[in-house]
Amino acid sequence: MSNEEEIARLKQKCEAKIRELRQRHKLEIAVKDKEIQDCLQEIAAKDKEIQDCRQAIDAKNSKIQDCRQEIAVKNSKIQDYREQIEYLRKLNMSFAERVIYNNIEVNTTSESKSMSDSSSKNINVGGDVTGSTVNIGEISGTVTKSINQLPASPQSNQPGIKELLTELQTAIESETNLSDDDKVEALEQLKTLAEVGQNPQESTMQKAGKTAMKILKGTIASLPSAATLVEACSKLLPAIASLLLLP
Repeated sequence: MSNEEEIARLKQKCEAKIRELRQRHKLEIAVKDKEIQDCLQEIAAKDKEIQDCRQAIDAKNSKIQDCRQEIAVKNSKIQDYREQIEYLRKLNMSFAERVIYNNIEVNTTSESKSMSDSSSKNINVGGDVTGSTVNIGEISGTVTKSINQLPASPQSNQPGIKELLTELQTAIESETNLSDDDKVEALEQLKTLAEVGQNPQESTMQKAGKTAMKILKGTIASLPSAATLVEACSKLLPAIASLLLLP
């Protein structure tokens, strides 16, 4: 065999080997590409799971925040109720002491002078505390006097605190769904608001005004939604609170 033939044979053999290697590498590359594609798909699936988890965590955090806000509101209401209960307790004690004092005074004076039915126009005192009633006319007059001490609105087309309290007093006294005791209670709160109006920035007055507003709201809460006083308070109480700088 000549050198040329030997070289040609070796060349063919090398070319065959190269083709074999290329074919083998193509198969290996294809396998690797498939593995890479599978990995990419798996990574995408994991990323989707992570995103879903983050969204679920965000939703849980939002619910937790809502629950915390709801708890804060309920705690505030509980504190308000406690203040109302304490105020009513003190009010009842004061009223009971006043009735007992008048009962003692009446029993003392009855030995020298008999009492007629007309002599109890303002306060009628029976044999015990539970039988006493306060005349609405007396408290109404006191409230009117307190309101009249406030300045009139400087703007004729816009009511001030004096005009708003007067309107609320009329609504309370004319509300047929309120018992006499409830009217007396509401009018006493109105008197407190009138006193706050004389010095709205004083801290003690602010606290008293806040309590009075809560009691008034509690009073109208028991009324039918169609009651005239409910409609009046929905307009008057926010305006009064704003003028008196109450929260």
